[in-house]
Amino acid sequence: MTKPQILAFAGAFLITACLAVFWHVVLFEQQFLRLGVFSRMDDPLYLYGVSAWVLESLAIVLIYFRTDWRNASWLDALKVAWLMGVFTAASTLFGSAAKVRIDDLMLWFLLTGGFIALHTTLLGLWLGLVSKRAKYA
Repeated sequence: MTKPQILAFAGAFLITACLAVFWHVVLFEQQFLRLGVFSRMDDPLYLYGVSAWVLESLAIVLIYFRTDWRNASWLDALKVAWLMGVFTAASTLFGSAAKVRIDDLMLWFLLTGGFIALHTTLLGLWLGLVSKRAKYA
């Protein structure tokens, strides 16, 4: 990995980890518990959570830097991140709703969809910043 890719990965990991903890544990923990989708909150498997953050961050950085998206505009960085958000929403948001009995689907869609939208937007902005800095360095 190049220096800009490592920087992008580190930032993507920090954005992902901080936002995930803040969103799921600080802001909306009680709502997620009430929905019944987080049944391990009293005994989470931290290694799986950290592994998810690493894999998500690695995937978006590799996809972004190995395509022509990295040479495009800020808006294009957001577009590639939002495309990943659509993929994530399809598998996480709708996939979970199909497999897990969730008491309040509207709340589930709002909480999880909101997280995905905010997360992918922040990642897109970060990738746009890192790629523009690398271009001018």
